[in-house]
Amino acid sequence: MDTGVGRSQERLHDWDFSRALYLVLGIPFHAAVIYSLSHEWSVSSPDKSQALTWFANFLHTFRMPGFFILAGMFSIMLLDRQGARDWLKSRLIRLALPLLFATLLIVPFQIVIQSAALTVTGAVPIHELQSHIARELTHFGEPWISHLWFLWALIAYCVGLAALYALIGGHGLRARVEALVAWVGHNRILSLAAFAAICELFAQAQTAISGASPYYGNAVINYNLYAPYFGLGVVLFYSRPLQDLLLETGVGGFVAGVVLVTLSQVTPAELFTHTLTVMAGLIGAVLIVGFISSLARRHFSRPDARIRKLVDASFTIYLFHHPVIYVLATLFLMVDLPPVLEFAVIAPAAGLIAYGIHLAVRRSAVLTLMFNGVMPRKARAAASAPAEPPLAMSIDRPFPSRG
Repeated sequence: MDTGVGRSQERLHDWDFSRALYLVLGIPFHAAVIYSLSHEWSVSSPDKSQALTWFANFLHTFRMPGFFILAGMFSIMLLDRQGARDWLKSRLIRLALPLLFATLLIVPFQIVIQSAALTVTGAVPIHELQSHIARELTHFGEPWISHLWFLWALIAYCVGLAALYALIGGHGLRARVEALVAWVGHNRILSLAAFAAICELFAQAQTAISGASPYYGNAVINYNLYAPYFGLGVVLFYSRPLQDLLLETGVGGFVAGVVLVTLSQVTPAELFTHTLTVMAGLIGAVLIVGFISSLARRHFSRPDARIRKLVDASFTIYLFHHPVIYVLATLFLMVDLPPVLEFAVIAPAAGLIAYGIHLAVRRSAVLTLMFNGVMPRKARAAASAPAEPPLAMSIDRPFPSRG
């Protein structure tokens, strides 16, 4: 797979599919955390499930790493073609507009539903509901970030990458990446030791930051956790050997990845154990992402109208599935069914409803601009550069995974 040379002139259908898959997997993930023992989600059921806890944790270990790896790959690919200024301008339009309108229109609705759920569970008395909603709406906190955190993070990563690209240039960045990959290949033991040392430093930093401020400290860690994966995507774009190595991940690698990410969920008792869990999580996530990428290459590397519809809908689905799950989870607080059965209803229902919202959004140029960051076709054509080779990460789409 030569993304940096040959395939940059093709439609990258397999990576397109992978990007959409990681976004859509947000539906079962958020439906599962309702019943998680290790997550206290915005709308949480008093009935918990060990199976759904493991399932949510498992999805979390590779879903966003895979997403940000692809984001890094397609960010640098488009940077090479458009230049830092034009690329960053298009990113800010196509990422910041959906972030702005989702924050203004989706997040307040979620805050209202979340407050209603607290009333259903008895955590907030009914006579205090109105004041609770007013307080939540007028005070900035995690509810105002919610599932849109990845757009905040992605914009920050894009700004950093554009600044680096402008500073040292595309050829300079490529040369440094190739030199780093070559050094790692010739110094494997030393590289492994350096990797372990970096993981240990991260474990120490995580403990210190979380201890200093459990709420904001964990937020800082979680929102910056995916920068290494974004950087790995940039490295993969420039390194054919690493691309091939990733795509060689088979069933054995997938099983090893599942075992490693499961071990990474163990609560560390000391620094050494914490370091091992960090290493296990990173390596396991990459192995699972590699296996998914290899499957996508074998089965989804050709045009498929059904897959294309899923790809086109995936970003809108991600934006809107979250409030839909809030509503469904709140309704299920009023009944007493087994958690797995409730999950089996909520996840597909949320997917179908969110897809229906996508169909409504795409019928309006204004809504498409608001929630996808896509300019009306005529204005976009007048402002665009000369014709460019087609990409699976279609350039007239704002999906974050192409950066």
